[in-house]
Amino acid sequence: MYYPSNNETSSNNEGNNANNKTNLRAELNNLYGGRNGFLNNGEINALIGKYTGKNAMNVKKQAYIKASTKHMNYMATTFAQDLIRVIKEKMKSAPKCPTGVVGGGPSYRGMARAVVGGVRACLPGNPKCETKNKINKMKQLTNANKKEFKTRINGGENPKNVLTAAGARRTLR
Repeated sequence: MYYPSNNETSSNNEGNNANNKTNLRAELNNLYGGRNGFLNNGEINALIGKYTGKNAMNVKKQAYIKASTKHMNYMATTFAQDLIRVIKEKMKSAPKCPTGVVGGGPSYRGMARAVVGGVRACLPGNPKCETKNKINKMKQLTNANKKEFKTRINGGENPKNVLTAAGARRTLR
């Protein structure tokens, strides 16, 4: 029976360790580097330097945390500022004051509220949107009736009451 010496075993493990590091580097680069651009090569190399041969999941976890933090910072700064800039460009200008007084203009806080309100309105579970969709699907109602009910919802009437009224009118036809 053949028993490898300590030198042969350690060199074999070193080869596996180097191969594992290469595979881990490729995986991290694929997930968080390259086109995604969350982590640069220096950050990936620093994470690979923490790899001991048995802590691959811990290194992946650290890479994910770092990439996720960068993504959230991007969403909170660059992306949000670009979004606000586009909204500001598309906003109509205020009417001119006859006395020549210059208004303050839109505030970033007000624009942010408008964006958040628009996003909330589009989220699933909004009773106004769900009710409007149900009214649109009622085949027995005329387009004029559908428009009337949607106008009532937009005017602030309770969507459940409007849906009840639409159902009652549908049965009358």
